[in-house]
Amino acid sequence: MKKFSFILFFTFIIASFGVNAQHNMIFRFKGEFLYGTEINSSDAKSMYGTEWSLELPEFGKKNWHYTYKFPTVGFAGGYMHLNGTDSVSHIVYTYPYFLYPFVHTPMVALNLRLAHGIGAFVDFPKSDRHAWTFPYVGVYSAGLTGDFHLGRKYGNPLNQWQLTLGGNLTWLHDGFINRHTLVMFIPYANVGLKYTPNVYALPMKHKARPVRHVLGLEAGIQGGINQLSRDNDEIYHPNASINVGLFYPFTNAYRMGLGLEGFFNDAYDGHQHLLDNRYNFIKENKLKNKIRGGIFWANDLTIERFSAGVHIGVYPYNPIKVPDEDEWGNKLNNRMEDFLYWKLVTKYRFTKHFYCVSQLKLHMDAVEFFDMGFGYAMPDFGNRVKNPFARISFKKEDPNELKIEDETNTKKPFRFNELFDE
Repeated sequence: MKKFSFILFFTFIIASFGVNAQHNMIFRFKGEFLYGTEINSSDAKSMYGTEWSLELPEFGKKNWHYTYKFPTVGFAGGYMHLNGTDSVSHIVYTYPYFLYPFVHTPMVALNLRLAHGIGAFVDFPKSDRHAWTFPYVGVYSAGLTGDFHLGRKYGNPLNQWQLTLGGNLTWLHDGFINRHTLVMFIPYANVGLKYTPNVYALPMKHKARPVRHVLGLEAGIQGGINQLSRDNDEIYHPNASINVGLFYPFTNAYRMGLGLEGFFNDAYDGHQHLLDNRYNFIKENKLKNKIRGGIFWANDLTIERFSAGVHIGVYPYNPIKVPDEDEWGNKLNNRMEDFLYWKLVTKYRFTKHFYCVSQLKLHMDAVEFFDMGFGYAMPDFGNRVKNPFARISFKKEDPNELKIEDETNTKKPFRFNELFDE
């Protein structure tokens, strides 16, 4: 009886999708086939998988839908099978994703796709590569997709079907905060179909509210903890960063920035490690070894109060220069750490001026730290530079305001207390 009730309830929910979508929102169902490879494994061959999604397109109920060309929010679950890697073979994951259509017509949409969620390694052997890692991972994904309607005429049943093609890069990180975490980069191509169970009228042409193209200033401070190596599991080191940058919106949803930032990481304390001796050349606990200065170039996707992007930086000041070989004569890789870094940064502005921020800093595929913090923004900084007196307000004279002279004539009776009213 319980099984029958569950089946009846599930059937009712599925049957109501079309009715609810017609009157309240629009649904799309998507199924895709994935094919690619893992690029940072010594014996990777190929990857294949599948992904299934529910999409909720925005079709003009609010003004920002027009401003950002009718974006789409999706919820996906998927599976990847890796052939021949020295790590894991089966990965399952789920995440919400966002599609920003930089080209949007009734027949074609070209989208920037961003996703962030969680996943798990189904098989988890204790190999040398990830003997200390955790089977659950954070999943980041970004790429480009194109959606093409199979029917050209509106109202044709084929118009409810779309062919989707694209390419993405998925990045998995096991959540640990030391250098020897399992980090996997998986580029892949995707092909699939989308189905819309209801027919929904296209919105009328409407002039979108433009985003002001004004130079903005943002400054933030962040903090967190990290580990230098996996052989000191009980030792955590504080880290902090501070940054300031100028950002300019080139389109409604894309901005570019340039700025300065400083990093402090207590992990470079001169501690000598038995297993991971990459930084054993640091012999003393000195403050100068824990501080770095960087110049970053930001590329952000911005939607209303939210922004997410990739920041690429170089070190004009970096006292830590990793030698060619370790103390045992083994060659050390990832030499870009001496001068190059990059970050995944997300920000949410909860007032006009204040925002919260989280960022993950890496050297190639080696994670240094994750930190969170707050910042202050001046979105109209460019206007203030052009006209520094623009924010000064001069109070206009009120004709009804009381004037005290030898004789006072006003439109209202004089009260002594008015002289002290605030």
